[in-house]
Amino acid sequence: MVQLGWFGVHNADPESGHTFTLIVERDGKVVHESSHEVDAAEYFDPGVALNGAVAECTWGETAGDYSVRVRRDGEEEIEESVGAFAAERGAKCVVADAEYENYNATSGFLDGKRLSILLREACDNDGYVRRCSFTQE
Repeated sequence: MVQLGWFGVHNADPESGHTFTLIVERDGKVVHESSHEVDAAEYFDPGVALNGAVAECTWGETAGDYSVRVRRDGEEEIEESVGAFAAERGAKCVVADAEYENYNATSGFLDGKRLSILLREACDNDGYVRRCSFTQE
């Protein structure tokens, strides 16, 4: 069993803003769903300044078998198992960071676009804006 301490999304696409839907499931039931309009990233050479949004921690401090999903513009959707990640590492609390990257506009080395979710054992990291209050005790 694990706690989810933060779930946010970043847009690294300097060509357009996107609508992201963040979905949290605990033990197979949806405990949070919210949509966020995120502006286009600001391009500068060599990179971008990301824009983002953070889900409110409405799922609470209850530990469980969590999974997180992100949907971009009502179309592309991916999912990651927080529970499996935590079990592999023995973690009690995990943060989830979704990101949409437009390599066509930002990279001379990679092509295409990618939606991903990165999981981290970082619930005690103050760098997560609007981190869930129960991780700050």
